[in-house]
Amino acid sequence: MKKMFCVLASVMTALAAFCAVGCKDAVEGETTVYMPDGAPALAFARLMSEDKEDDGISYFVVDPTTIASRVTNKDEEKNADFCVLPLNAASKLLGTGEQYAMLGTLTHGNLYLVAKEGEYASDNLSTLLGKTVGVLKINDVPGLTLKAVLNQYQLPWQEVGNDGAVAADKVNLLAIAGADAVGATDGEGKPLADCYMIAEPAATAQKKKGYSIVGDLQKLYRAESDGGDNGENSGYKGYPQAVLVAKREFVDEEENAEFTRDFVEKIAQSVVWTTTASGEEIVAAVGGHMADKNAQTSLKAPLLTSDVIARCGLRFAYAAENKEEVNGFLTALIAVNNKAAKMPAEAFFWTETRD
Repeated sequence: MKKMFCVLASVMTALAAFCAVGCKDAVEGETTVYMPDGAPALAFARLMSEDKEDDGISYFVVDPTTIASRVTNKDEEKNADFCVLPLNAASKLLGTGEQYAMLGTLTHGNLYLVAKEGEYASDNLSTLLGKTVGVLKINDVPGLTLKAVLNQYQLPWQEVGNDGAVAADKVNLLAIAGADAVGATDGEGKPLADCYMIAEPAATAQKKKGYSIVGDLQKLYRAESDGGDNGENSGYKGYPQAVLVAKREFVDEEENAEFTRDFVEKIAQSVVWTTTASGEEIVAAVGGHMADKNAQTSLKAPLLTSDVIARCGLRFAYAAENKEEVNGFLTALIAVNNKAAKMPAEAFFWTETRD
């Protein structure tokens, strides 16, 4: 049964009040869509804001650490019909294409270097040698991507161990739990890192600590393969970060073909909507569809400006048109850690393309 509520986030305060936005519990026979909280949920904000009682679709926003469980339940009926996953997780869990097909890429990277001074681009990335970079999720996509970028530029790196020892001839990567660690110091008041790699919108939020964005990991990734133009003229920016998958039995049914094509188009339109929607509208839509009714979205209305949204890398790219980029990025991740991802089968990629 629908439970009508939403979270109205105020620009002036951090208080939240409840109003009427649709959020439904799972209903038998309805199409279920699961996504992790954060940037991927932004892509569905318009669809969730327009969610209706009788539209036949249920949207659920969940803690990113639990999203994989929405496609791996032994009871197939409990798995999501549509789900957003990190690409590497999708490749490992679903890469055979037997249970799920990848419809397309939703986000193309939202990782940035922040520091109090300096700037890092393709022509001076080597200045990171000898420095310490605080890295969000060092063993997952963020950390793997940074390591892949350093490998592209042939810059040696190491993870800082418990002894805190750093190397003058390497980029020293220090694991951090989250954006709250930005600016942390040791017992003597010395900063633990020279700069930090975190995700938008949290990267912009560090301005209150005196930090600003000094490096764009998406442009750095593309610069090496795009002849140094940082991806500006390549027609493709960044890397395939979060992907949309759908149950194979669903998309293969002829009666669902038109629905799937229309749904994908609506997602693409929803991404465009985020560029003009207010932060309050976005937070209300996402917050009103938390799977855990006691949870709140991590998104903050004051931070969701058009510039920040643009840096979240939202764009729907059809799997059939994005296959080369997907395989290239997975190859780079596997070069960092051969257990981080798997090369998917041809059957993994949905064959539909835009009209």
